[in-house]
Amino acid sequence: MDNSNLSKIIKQYLSGRFPEETEERVQRWIIADKDTKEKEEASFEYWNELDTEINVNTYSALKRVNQKIGYSGRQTIHTPFYKKTLQIAAVLIPLLLIAGGYLYYTQNKLIEITVAYGDTRHIFLPDSSEIWINSGSNIKYPKSFTANQRLIYLEGEAYFSVKKDQAKPFIVKTKQLSVKVLGTKFNVKAYSDDENITTTLTNGKVEVSTQSQEKQILKPNEQLTYNIKTSEMNIENISPAETDAWLTGQILFINSSFQDIKQTLERHFNITIDDRSNIPASRLYTVKFLKGETLDEILHVLKDVIGFTYQQQGTHIVLNK
Repeated sequence: MDNSNLSKIIKQYLSGRFPEETEERVQRWIIADKDTKEKEEASFEYWNELDTEINVNTYSALKRVNQKIGYSGRQTIHTPFYKKTLQIAAVLIPLLLIAGGYLYYTQNKLIEITVAYGDTRHIFLPDSSEIWINSGSNIKYPKSFTANQRLIYLEGEAYFSVKKDQAKPFIVKTKQLSVKVLGTKFNVKAYSDDENITTTLTNGKVEVSTQSQEKQILKPNEQLTYNIKTSEMNIENISPAETDAWLTGQILFINSSFQDIKQTLERHFNITIDDRSNIPASRLYTVKFLKGETLDEILHVLKDVIGFTYQQQGTHIVLNK
């Protein structure tokens, strides 16, 4: 591709000027192992052209960026490198907002995408497999699948539609377990602050394994639940509508504890809930909310179902008995 056209596409992408359906195709082009050097140069050229001022928010942004990329060194603010890093940090924040609340960068040939609370993301992998990433989740994957497997790292929740490739099994790794497939559709929920990890199969066959348990094979419409504290596994049949409810904008709770409900709402609406209601942890609830229902509508239903009162101040919710 002509360098001028390449630079134009990169700048247009970074400035958030592509419609969503086009952005997905551009993203796949960016991660492809072609014209890598030219793409990086075009990105830095765009950053150099931006007129960004360094302020207290920039330093805060830089700290978060350094934590994400594992950089712990110290630099004086007078060095050109540090000023450049500050400029990039200042640019990242509006880019996160423009691009729908996700962080996208490469490190050690891995692409990492972090989706903010209140957002979801749909991406294509180098093999044309698709991932729908739920709010508050993190995905890592290589720029290209060159080995004898397709390895994905997940923290949070994602739904996978995997392109079949007998020679390269598709493996999703979380901290506690891994899910191995050849070609299928399935959901994995593995948030670091949840008590359980769940793997739910829609189509095909998956193999779930942990360090302490025997491998388990799931059939369609089966859900495996792994308790992080006790290492116990349980497999049960579920309705197909339960597997991908969040993909269609629904919020579905099936025999869920109030802690699960609280955490889900915090991620979905990007809020904090201060629970002072002393609701017993042993109580389980089943309730379904349709796409488009507001936080206030949901809380109004839950206060009658569960039994609490609430006060809302912006994004902070206080629950009382």
